[in-house]
Amino acid sequence: MRRIADQYELPDYDEPDEGYIGALLRRPRRPWGRIWAVVGIVLALAGLLTSLIYVDRAEREDAFCIGCHTVPEQTYFDRAGAAMAGALAVDLSSYHYQQIRGAGGVIHCINCHEGDGSAGHVLDKRLLGLRNLIEWFIGRNDPSVEKLRVRAPHLSNDGCVACHQETILVAGLDNHYHNMLPISYVLWKNGARLIPPRSAEDVQAIIAAGLVSYNTDVQCSDCHQTHRTLETTLYLDVGVVQRSCVQCHLQVGQGPLEVTVTLEE
Repeated sequence: MRRIADQYELPDYDEPDEGYIGALLRRPRRPWGRIWAVVGIVLALAGLLTSLIYVDRAEREDAFCIGCHTVPEQTYFDRAGAAMAGALAVDLSSYHYQQIRGAGGVIHCINCHEGDGSAGHVLDKRLLGLRNLIEWFIGRNDPSVEKLRVRAPHLSNDGCVACHQETILVAGLDNHYHNMLPISYVLWKNGARLIPPRSAEDVQAIIAAGLVSYNTDVQCSDCHQTHRTLETTLYLDVGVVQRSCVQCHLQVGQGPLEVTVTLEE
């Protein structure tokens, strides 16, 4: 008799048969938890993007801004409204509203607080807004009206530059407090043309000399404090301007530390 060698083991029938139900339990389960997690993340990102788009459009209207920024922004809003109605503009911000809108132009709060529109400035603006929102919720917002400094001066600085390039790019020593600011050098290096001063005897020599890069933290808002009530020329505080001059001279290692500022009418 021949035997056939069987290399395979037959199932042990002594073990209980799991049957159909056991086979179902052994089937791989679909990762529903991961699927729902991905769906949740996508929905959250879509909601965030929608919110950012809405806020970006809504903040173009001052009424939206003062809806949350009640104090002191409501005061600034009322000042601007009074100036446009014909009252004396009591601060630099109100003066801008009076002059620009009076000439048929358009200006909103955000124009002076959003920087140059670059990705970095958009991020800075959103982070600043988030910080302000948190402080408002926990009751730690600053309600004072006559603020001396802004939290993100580089944003308001570029807001100024957007409209006042012709002021800061006038060449010559008489305008050094403008054309020696870092932003002026950046604009010139990026192709902006220098403007010769009216008193220049050799225009080409001044233009050819160009500008020099100075490392200073002084920015537009250090001298031009837009929301302070001042009855002076250009709404400038002489003491504030003098301190800014000294700060700049100290940082660049040039210029006198005893500075006298005179406001011209």
